[in-house]
Amino acid sequence: MKKKALLKPLDVMVIMLGIVLTVAIGGAVYSGEKTSSRVIIRGMEKTWIYPLDAEVQVNVAGSLGETVIRLHNGQAMIVSSPCSAQTCVAAGELSKNGQWAACLPNRVFVLVEGTDGTDAVDAASF
Repeated sequence: MKKKALLKPLDVMVIMLGIVLTVAIGGAVYSGEKTSSRVIIRGMEKTWIYPLDAEVQVNVAGSLGETVIRLHNGQAMIVSSPCSAQTCVAAGELSKNGQWAACLPNRVFVLVEGTDGTDAVDAASF
């Protein structure tokens, strides 16, 4: 008795086409241009938006005085603030999406946001 072939040539072509399409679609979806992160700085009367890779110092007027925020080497940080606790300065560098620091007494808020794949882990992630 003659054995039948399990896969016919047309079957092999359809499977190969499926593999090629899957790889092509996957490549198109996952190799898209990434949007870089940005830093949003909110003061009492004004909001600033900068790319995270900017090299700039922003002086923000608040209710107690001036808060200084520096963007350098892909990181943002509150350098100085007139508040007494200095918790905002101790927060250190912010570089991942979702990270933030605030000087609540001086009403200044700094947030890193974007879609560059470096999301900060938080309770909402679980």
